Order: sequence, then C-alpha cells, then structure tokens
Amino acid sequence: MIELQRFLEQLRSDAFDTAHDPEIGGLRVPALARAVLDRLEDAGVSADSQIAYYRHERTNVHAEVHAYSCDAEDDIISLYYLVDGNEDVPLGESASALGIAKDQIDRAFRRLEAFVKLAQADRAPDLDQSQPASELFELVSASAEAGLKVVLNVLVLGIVSERAATSEQRKGLEREVWDLDRLVKTCGGDGDERPSIDFVDEFGVSLPCLVTSKTDDGLQVFMTWIRGDVLAQIYNTYRSRLLERNVRSFLQFTGRVNKGIRETVLDRPARFLSYNNGLSATASIVSLEDVGTGLARIRAVKDFQIVNGGQTTASIASSARRDGIDVSSVSVAMKLTVVPSDKLDEFVPLISKYANTQNRIQEADFSANHPWHIELERLSRSIWTKPTADAPRGTRWFYERSRGQYADELASQNTPAGRRQFRTANPTSQKFTKTDLAKYVLTWDQQPAVVSRGAQKCFVDFMNRIQRERRPVPDTKEFERIVGLAMLFRRAEKLYGEMGYQGYRAQVVTYSIARLSNAMARRLPFDAIWKEQEVPEGIKAPLAKVIIGVRDVIVQPPGNRNITEWCKRDDCWARIRALPVEVDGADESTWSPNPSRSDQLANADGTVIAVAAVPSDVWFAASKWARDTRTLLPWQRSLAYSLGGRRGRGSAPTAKQAIQGRKLLLEAVRLGFGHEYLTNDVVHALAASEAPDI
Repeated sequence: MIELQRFLEQLRSDAFDTAHDPEIGGLRVPALARAVLDRLEDAGVSADSQIAYYRHERTNVHAEVHAYSCDAEDDIISLYYLVDGNEDVPLGESASALGIAKDQIDRAFRRLEAFVKLAQADRAPDLDQSQPASELFELVSASAEAGLKVVLNVLVLGIVSERAATSEQRKGLEREVWDLDRLVKTCGGDGDERPSIDFVDEFGVSLPCLVTSKTDDGLQVFMTWIRGDVLAQIYNTYRSRLLERNVRSFLQFTGRVNKGIRETVLDRPARFLSYNNGLSATASIVSLEDVGTGLARIRAVKDFQIVNGGQTTASIASSARRDGIDVSSVSVAMKLTVVPSDKLDEFVPLISKYANTQNRIQEADFSANHPWHIELERLSRSIWTKPTADAPRGTRWFYERSRGQYADELASQNTPAGRRQFRTANPTSQKFTKTDLAKYVLTWDQQPAVVSRGAQKCFVDFMNRIQRERRPVPDTKEFERIVGLAMLFRRAEKLYGEMGYQGYRAQVVTYSIARLSNAMARRLPFDAIWKEQEVPEGIKAPLAKVIIGVRDVIVQPPGNRNITEWCKRDDCWARIRALPVEVDGADESTWSPNPSRSDQLANADGTVIAVAAVPSDVWFAASKWARDTRTLLPWQRSLAYSLGGRRGRGSAPTAKQAIQGRKLLLEAVRLGFGHEYLTNDVVHALAASEAPDI
C-alpha cells in the first residue's frame, strides 16, 4: 500500500504541475490522464497518446472520452477514460489510494462505448473541428473500414476488485482496466507486471524441453519450442508486458512486420524452425512435468519475459491477425532461462543486453543511465540562475532523468518549510524530462517529423545521434543552451494559446521552432536568454508569425490526410521549410557564433532529407540534360548521375553530396532544366533547405 500511495502522490504532483498548461485547459481530469499516460509511454505500453477531452450529455446518450493513442503499425486505437478516486481533494493536497466501486468502472466503459457508437454512426454533436477530439472521431469513424481494432481503457486512480479489474471483450470492443495496483506493477515502483502463463490451462499444450543443470547463481536454462498460434495468442494478450521492462521503451514491440519472417510463415511454415533464430526468454518459476533422462514438458511459467525475438513474435501475430494466416504449423525455438525471483532485476537486464548484441543499436546506448544523462542531471543540481526578489538565491532547472525524481525529492523534505524551500529553488515550471530534452534538441536540429512521431521514438533518435556523432557529455554552456531551448519551446506553447488556437499544439510548436531554427541557421542569443531567463522580444514577434503560417500548412494536409500522420512525414517539413520567415528587430550581434562542425552536420540534415526525396529519374534526366546542353561542370553532371544511382538503390546521400546536389539541381532549373517532379513547391522547398558548406 505504501508503494501505491507514493505512486499516487507522484501522479497528482505531476498533474498539479501541468494543470496550468493551455493544452490541458486547467482541467483536472486531462491533467491526471496526461500524468498516467506519460508513465504508460515510459513503460512502452502506450505510444504517442493525445489528450482529447470530449463529453456529450443528452437524455439517452452519455458519451465521454479523455484521451487516445493510435498505433497504426499494430492496427489499434486505444481510448482512455480516467476515474479519479479523490475527485473532491485538491491536487495540491495529500490523497489516499481508495477503493473504487465496480459500477463506476462500468459507467466509464458505457461512456466510452457511447462515443464509439456516435463516431461509427458519423454523428458528432457538440464537436468543433478545432478540438483535438475531432481527429479521434474521424479515426474511430473509419476504424471498421481501415481494419483498426478499438480498445477501451479505464484509468483508475484507486483500487478496484479483482472482478472489476478483469480484462475482457464485449460487443467487439476489448476492455482494459488500469487501477493503481496494475499501474504500479507496470510502470511504477520496484515491481513489474510480468505475465504468468499456464500453457496447459490457457492453450491446452505443454512445451517439450531439454533441461540443463543449475549454475552457482541459481540460473537454469531450458531449450524448447513453441507453436506459432500459441505465441500469437500470448502476444495479443500481453503485448509490451512480454518485453523486459528496462528496454521496453526503446526496443518496443512496435508491430513492425519483418518481410522475410512473413514470407516464411506464408510460404514455408514448416521451415520456420530451421530459418529463424528463435526467442530468448526468462521466467522466475517454471512448472515442469518430468519425463526422464534430462527431458521434461513445461506446463506453466511465472514472470515470463521475452528478451530477444520481439520482432519475430510481433510478425507472427500480425500475420495471423492481419492476413488471416494459419500459424499453427509454425514452430519457434526458445531458450528459456529461469532466474530466481530475488535476482530478476539484476540478471534479466543483463540477459537482455547480451541477447541483443546483434542489434545495430544497443539498449544500453538508449538508457537514461547513459553518462550523458547522468552528467546533465549533475549540472542541473549545481547550476543556479541569477538571484531575484522572489528567489534571493536563484533557482535551478531540474532535469528529471527518471520519472518521479522531482516528486521523490520533494517528498524527502520532512517539513512544510523544507518543501516550500525546495519548490522555490526548483520551480515546477523549470522541470524537464528526458523526453522533453530530446524534443527540444531535435526540434532545434530541424527534425520536427521525428519529434511528431512520439516521445519515445524521439528519445531513441536523440540517443542514436549522441552515439553516432560521439557527442561529449554536456558542459555548463551546453546545459545553458538546453535551458534556452526549453524556454523557447515553452514561450511558443504559451503564444499558441494566447493566439486563440486549439488542437495540434505539439505539432505546430515543433514545426514553428524548427522553421525558426532554419531561418536563423540554428543560432540564438543563448547567453542573453540564460542571463535574463527570458526569450528576447526580437524572437517572440517572428515566432508568432511563423506559428500562423505553420498551422495553416499543418491543418490542411494534401489529399485530406490524417493531420497527425501528415506531421510525421518529411514532405510536411519540406512544405513548411518553404514558408518565408523574417527575423526583424533581432540583434544578431548577440547570437551564438557560427555553428561547429557537428552543428553543420545537423544543419545539413534538412538538405539531406530534401535531396533524398528527389526521384532517381530526375537526377538521371538532369545529368543527361547537362551533358547534351554542355551546362554545369563535369563533376556536377557526374554527381547528378551518382545521386540517381543512390536513390535507385534506396541509399541516402551524404551531407556533402546533398549540399552539392541541391546546388546543382537549383542551378540546372535556373538554366532551363525542367521535370514534372520539379513543381514550384518542390523547388522552393529545395531552395529553403540551404545548409552551410562542409
């Protein structure tokens, strides 16, 4: 109960901090839902969740939804409704983990079902197109035609009975209940909701295995195999909970289907055991039926985790679900390591790490325990802003390397006076998380499409860049630069609300700041921003203008595409890069100096994206035209041909090739070269993608 209470206090503290956010609108329920969903995203259970508060009350229709997420890769739309067990207790005050009656859970599901019925009947009473719920309405309305499964989730800030907490399916809709107990096990305290599976009772099978001797550490390995249909059912039931918790956020079951795996399942299912490497899994307890001479049959497992083979599992399940393939004749090899329950947290991450050594990117590289993050945390606890009347000693920007650190440090202050001093020194408005960090940096690095793909994917990309570019651990200047980006981001979010806009704030803000970065060659008066703890007026005015233009592009996607999906595409950034931007009134003498080589490479990313999008036949045609007309330099004609070949092979150009390729193509257009691909929009986007020479 102590663990539940601590987790509840963390959620309420986070909700209290974010309730003032314009996107939340000062509403308690969306603030609490955001706090819960952030943790589910960290645990890899949910991805790219959106607050979408909608309530419709009529005599015979009571529909309500608070948030949603759409997993396009796994064909699932998840709807969320939050039940607050302490709705009468202000967020700033202490609350208890109370029991929640089953009728409250049933009422929540009825309201979610009513929303689904309204959407599927294409009736949207009281729903303005600018509301975030309008996109959810469209997704659910088209779900049947698109083959999307709708899952109803009730988030409960309280404790429910075992009967009320049971997951089930009714009226074609899957139901999930997430009370405090389940939330803590999944993404909260020291435990984890690792599945326990009874193969005999649930699937009517036991798994034949070869038994090895125990090691001195108490580890024991069983070599077995599992039928494809059983594995698919396990995946569809437990999904991300099957994946070892410490890497779940980074090596998620994304639902991506490996083409080779699918072809083997479809054409040669009997050969799957021969072709595929199989799974590596762990458990704390295995129930065996001994058949003698080192052989046995596995009847059940406790704390079951797949540490390697997530893509294999997801691909088999997808083949069965999406394609209707019978996977019962598929056999998958599995190495099952039994780890004593008191050593799970020690050994399972190690087994996961070494089982995944063939992956191009290692889990440890993405961990918040990476030295880069540890050093940033240290800096955030030691660097103070200048003193003010409200804070005579100055304040700190608190980097929350792991979820809940701020609430824990606040709770460790034993007196009211101590807690007041902590909040004064570490204002909640100056707290940022590792996913916030990735969002700020990648946005300024002009990667808004990546940022728009969700917090966890954004963080993975950020860590990939740290590894690839071998960025040194941050120093004081880098910390101050990151804080400057945080202030710029929050100023843009505030501006968006002040301008009267609703919906798509996250997408508009990241694209607006990226466009500003492009216009300013990634330079800002970082020293002045840190010193004054404020974004200069000379930056605010052009930022507001950019927001207007960016929003017009985002909310009017070509071909009536889904807006959220449109923002994840590089061609959305190409169109926004073409928007004119003038930074009037800004004192450029205070801007940071010209970018370093690593900054130049980051600047070149936009050019690489723009040039990589040009079809191979355009490059070949440009090369031939230049040769026939004796225009361009010989090396430029050769480069155009080379870029055509790279595009045909699916290889992206290097930064240097992209920069020179852009120049030669624009020069060819100026000299009279034409192609149906090179519309005015495309040419303008290429012109706007300029990066410094490398």
